[in-house]
Amino acid sequence: MRVVDTARREINAKTDIAFDYEEIKTGRKVTALRFRITKNTKAATPDAMGGDPRLGRLVARLKSHGMTEEAARTIVQAHDPELVEWAATDLARRIKGKEKIDNPAGWLRSAIEGDWRPQPTLFAQDQAQARQSELEAEHERQELEAKTANRRKADSAHEKAAIMAFIDGQPEEERQALEQGFREHLAARAIPAFVAKRFEGGLSWCSDPIIRAEALAYLGAIRPDFPTVTAPDISNRGEALQGMDGG
Repeated sequence: MRVVDTARREINAKTDIAFDYEEIKTGRKVTALRFRITKNTKAATPDAMGGDPRLGRLVARLKSHGMTEEAARTIVQAHDPELVEWAATDLARRIKGKEKIDNPAGWLRSAIEGDWRPQPTLFAQDQAQARQSELEAEHERQELEAKTANRRKADSAHEKAAIMAFIDGQPEEERQALEQGFREHLAARAIPAFVAKRFEGGLSWCSDPIIRAEALAYLGAIRPDFPTVTAPDISNRGEALQGMDGG
């Protein structure tokens, strides 16, 4: 009967039914088997809950407070595990604190079905909403800053290209005259000496954001053939001088 014994062990250990059997003999020979099938109250709970160990543990917790196996399974299968976990934990806390609860199983059922978890106050909800609004506003600000930075970078590249294309297209004598005139322009504009020194002719027409902006103004004023390029706002030179050496 090894095959039957193996099947019995498997079924009794992993399902919600159990069976036993007895041999019926005719003389010394086994001619039939009589099976007795019963409800299995010792089966492993996790397997009975579809193999989910957490659900099995929740069923066990509910049963430990007096709830029947069938009722515990029904509740665990019908409700959010987080809610069931909270109810079982809260009941254990109350019992540990000597709170009198005459019917723990009934309390659990009511707490789960009625969702007795503490709800956030209106003040907390307002705070959460305000925080969410702040996060959204910060996100929009960062997006705007990124777009502005990209636009400024594109404008800067366009300005540099316009200046250098114009300078490179001039005869050597004209380039030298423009460079000398630009040095005088910088001196007249009271540009800080350490900035003005960065202009050395050649590619240095765009060596600094302030120099580039002044070059746009200078070339646009003295040369009608210089293409129109929108110059950046450098009204606050103090900001332009901070960390923009390579602009």
